[in-house]
Amino acid sequence: MKTLPVDWNRLQEDGIICAEPDKAAKDESKRLLRSRKNAQEGTLTVEQLLNIIKGASQNTVEEKLLAFLSSTPVTVFQASVGYIISALVNRCKAESSFFPRSCLVQLIQTQGLSYSMCPELMAIAVEKTDIHLLQLCLQQFPDIPEAVICTCLKIFLSIGDDHLETMNMNSDFVPDHVHNVQNNKMDELSKVVQNGCTFELIEEDSCDTQTIQKSQEIELSEICPVGPRKATLLNTIICSAYSETFILPHLKDLSAKEVILFLQYLQYVYVQCSKESSTHFPGILHLTIQQIMDWLCLLLDAHFTVVVMLPEARGLLSKLHKFVRAQVHFYSELNKIEGSLKHLQRINHPEDKGLYSIEVIKLT
Repeated sequence: MKTLPVDWNRLQEDGIICAEPDKAAKDESKRLLRSRKNAQEGTLTVEQLLNIIKGASQNTVEEKLLAFLSSTPVTVFQASVGYIISALVNRCKAESSFFPRSCLVQLIQTQGLSYSMCPELMAIAVEKTDIHLLQLCLQQFPDIPEAVICTCLKIFLSIGDDHLETMNMNSDFVPDHVHNVQNNKMDELSKVVQNGCTFELIEEDSCDTQTIQKSQEIELSEICPVGPRKATLLNTIICSAYSETFILPHLKDLSAKEVILFLQYLQYVYVQCSKESSTHFPGILHLTIQQIMDWLCLLLDAHFTVVVMLPEARGLLSKLHKFVRAQVHFYSELNKIEGSLKHLQRINHPEDKGLYSIEVIKLT
């Protein structure tokens, strides 16, 4: 009796022997079950979310989008954020009543957007005069055109401080020093009575009018000319990236009143910066003296003729002139120190100075 060879692969293919499913098949079946479960629980795909944005109500759009943001992996969201923001902006343009502000804020704060990805977003924020949205865009977008920066600056300067108090803003960026300086200086100025004389001066009978007026001018110059919220917005503008060549023509669209107000604020922050031990302005948004001086020069270049003709700007220009002279003198002294240090480096010193020695370097 001969034993015939058995082709086990053939028997397996014909179904005579039932093999156990391998691990890959089990994993695939589990994945399908999870996807079906997620679909039943309401997890959306990007295509489904875009369809909801096109036709659903604003409340539904906000609810579904926020759920999508909380449940979607970062890689999937980064690949689809451009389509989502474009769909939202297109519907905002088509329907004036549709403006899912909370969704737009959430998308901007993800730091996955830029101006070039959706240029119409800031245009809608300008149209709606949404200060908080413009503030977030200026803080997050690195590629905002100079024309848009100047448009935001004009809005920030023209809007009233009382109106800003009622608006929603990022309070973390409000500089505390503005509150402190204003409160301290107003407390001191509240002591002044009629004719510029305090009670102490009246008792001592030494009321010098010119001295009092000069002291009042010094006190007023140390008070921030704008409120803390507007100061925060102006700091955002000062910290924005720009090109001097492209921003200069757009600055000419500012009115004379707006230019004077911005110059007064720049003067104020310069004084505060000079008082600090470092060159950084206190607060989350760090201003430097170089940034302040650059904006001062830009404004004066764009509106020099207008500012010179305004009577209320004469005192301001005199102070700014002193600031510029102080900066020139400061950098001149730094250049002298740099030259002296380079000269000392070229001097040949003996290598062996002993275990202990004292060297005196005189800079002239």
